[in-house]
Amino acid sequence: MCLTEFDEEKFRQMMIEEGRAEGIEQNKRVNAQNLIGLLPDEVIAEKIGLPLEEVQKMHK
Repeated sequence: MCLTEFDEEKFRQMMIEEGRAEGIEQNKRVNAQNLIGLLPDEVIAEKIGLPLEEVQKMHK
């Protein structure tokens, strides 16, 4: 395997990991939005793993 093939594979893996992380964060926001009005903001932030300020902004 040449150096460029290794770099391309490493880059591909990094992009996959970044995409997964973005998907997880997006899913947190969707779940939090679905809970607004059902639970207090503090509980949503704690259980979903988002900052309280971000949950509070979702009301707007």
